[in-house]
Amino acid sequence: MGTLAADFSALKASLFERVRQKTSGTLFVATVDNHAAQIVLSRGQLLGVAHNGLCNESALNQLAATAPLRFSFTPELIYPLMETLLPEQAEQLLQRLGYSEADGETSTAELEAEPEIEPQAEPADEPPAAAAGKTLRVYRGRVIQP
Repeated sequence: MGTLAADFSALKASLFERVRQKTSGTLFVATVDNHAAQIVLSRGQLLGVAHNGLCNESALNQLAATAPLRFSFTPELIYPLMETLLPEQAEQLLQRLGYSEADGETSTAELEAEPEIEPQAEPADEPPAAAAGKTLRVYRGRVIQP
């Protein structure tokens, strides 16, 4: 999904939408003078921004001063970054850009509707290593009988 020419607000809107959708991938951005930038997300979490030798907030500030911008999103591609953000830093940076957490949060009704994952009980017929007096051999989570 690409944009021929857009301003920084269109890039922010695309970023915010991807955060809300909890997608993983990289937003590739190109400036009018053909400098590249990357905005990397993992499951809706901002991992970092790189542009013209700058990282994160400095890179975004430089992109904000540049227009027009072209960008496209490549899902599931986590572009390598020199500096990654901690989750708290990522949230603060998104808030400074104008992202509202209330827009991206899952409602409590949706959380309650999700089934809980119960741990699987181990089969009772598998002898423990100490009781058998032998070395326990396991392959792919299953005890192998000698």
